[in-house]
Amino acid sequence: MTDTILSTDARWAGPRKHTPMRPPSARSRAGARRGSVYLIVLSVSMIVLVIGLSGLMVSRIEQRSASAVSDMTQARLHALAAVEMGMFQIEDYPSSWRDRFDAGILPTDMPLGNGTLTLEAADPVDGDLTNNETDPVLFTGIGIEGAARHKLQVTITFTGGLAEFQPGSWKQVVD
Repeated sequence: MTDTILSTDARWAGPRKHTPMRPPSARSRAGARRGSVYLIVLSVSMIVLVIGLSGLMVSRIEQRSASAVSDMTQARLHALAAVEMGMFQIEDYPSSWRDRFDAGILPTDMPLGNGTLTLEAADPVDGDLTNNETDPVLFTGIGIEGAARHKLQVTITFTGGLAEFQPGSWKQVVD
């Protein structure tokens, strides 16, 4: 038996070998399937890329936020340290601390860790630290760390030659 088909139809001029043919619609569906799979893989890859980049952005934002909170905490501690340095001066020089403060013996932009601290002393009664030993003194501690700045004030009163501060006199200053 031969695979040759003889036909009298003009379209089939001459002997041809018989080859089984798929219908044209099946061939176009296979190509369409390959294209669809490519589009699906490409779409899924884009979704995974967007999710990954979003995760990196969120991580970066959280890191900046944590850094800002850390700087603010450190600035607050620097301000507290400045006030405590002023209180130490009062304890260390009980008879001459007012003259020393009036002469400018206060820490100003003193480095501490990665930040700085400054202490300001003022007489809230008359503005002169040296004229009266019983006038209160207002300490303002300023702490700076990174972009954070914190001010802390405390009023110190003097009774019987001893320096005392009222717990309610501590306050944060916003400027």
